[in-house]
Amino acid sequence: MDFDIFENLVKDALSNMFDYAALETHPLMDAGIKPPPDHKGSRGDYLKNILLECINSLKPRDIDFDFFSIEWRSYVILSQRYIENVNSPELAKKLLLGERQIRRSQKKAIRAVAIILWDRLQAQRETFPDEPETNGFVINREVINLYQVVQSIIDLFQNNFERESVIVDFDQSQDTLTVNSDRIILRQIIIRIFNLLLQKTDCRHIQLSMDQQGEDVNLLLNLPGATFEMDEFLLLLHSEENKINQWLNELNIQLEGMRSPQGFLLMVRFIGQEKKLILVVDDQEPALKMYERYLSKTNYKIYGLSKATKVLYKAIELKPALILLDIMMPKLDGWEILQSLRLNEKTKHIPIIICSAWGEPELAKSLGANYFLRKPIVQKELLDILENFIEEK
Repeated sequence: MDFDIFENLVKDALSNMFDYAALETHPLMDAGIKPPPDHKGSRGDYLKNILLECINSLKPRDIDFDFFSIEWRSYVILSQRYIENVNSPELAKKLLLGERQIRRSQKKAIRAVAIILWDRLQAQRETFPDEPETNGFVINREVINLYQVVQSIIDLFQNNFERESVIVDFDQSQDTLTVNSDRIILRQIIIRIFNLLLQKTDCRHIQLSMDQQGEDVNLLLNLPGATFEMDEFLLLLHSEENKINQWLNELNIQLEGMRSPQGFLLMVRFIGQEKKLILVVDDQEPALKMYERYLSKTNYKIYGLSKATKVLYKAIELKPALILLDIMMPKLDGWEILQSLRLNEKTKHIPIIICSAWGEPELAKSLGANYFLRKPIVQKELLDILENFIEEK
């Protein structure tokens, strides 16, 4: 991971140092700042304590505390901003400094914390050199509409295609197919394929389509009239510097090339995508992570959604087999969402389970829910309910 990205993550973590839910699933954990196996507390508490430890380490050892001294400035600014929650204008007045100077000093102090953590990570990697490299990326799987991802990349390359006189046709007949993958890394793979087709082949026509065969979803690139060597192209694609092979393996994607009657066919195969999709709606990230953990070894795949205002749109787009819906959420509560889902022709038949510590089972059912599951959720009960409602559907 680039240090500038790491530094921004540190800044965000400091800003959320006392927000339990934010720290519990913060990206700094994936970057390597995570509790050891024998840690007994929560992940969020561990990260908070690490940040506090870094701030305290900026105290000068041999100089008495002086609120206004330059030597103590980094510690004072960080403790005031992120522990005492004093905003920048108020802190500027307290320290008798201009706001621009406060911003510069704050940036310097944040960098000092980032350097401490960065050095700790480097030492950790030297101590445990056999830990697998992730090439700066952490896999974040989600349910993705494959058509939308590919179409966005076609739009991105439109000028390049026109400049090289390449015609691109994309069959929309399977535009609802979804894959369980990492959106960012998947985009990089497809972008790399398009770029190599433009730079290294005589391809002048790309016909794209998608289909599903059993548990696999396929993205097909038919290249009529192309005469290049497919084996050489695949070898070139796999030898790219950003470890594309690692991405393909981790995301369970296969690249296959074969001669077709028209020219060549390049297939991007997403293995094992037949899992049934469940849309989980909850504004708490730890709750979404819990559902993922509970269902990680089942025949279900999760699309977690924390923004209540997007539920209807996503339900129409993804066509989930079932929706797990929380009640207490900002802007829209679960009852309003339930009503909108039941009134829409495209979503009214989707089974909906209310999951909440609030409310009553009878009320949930009277308002249109299929079942009420009281929090805290028990894994076995959840699995039994899903099996009843999905398998009978």
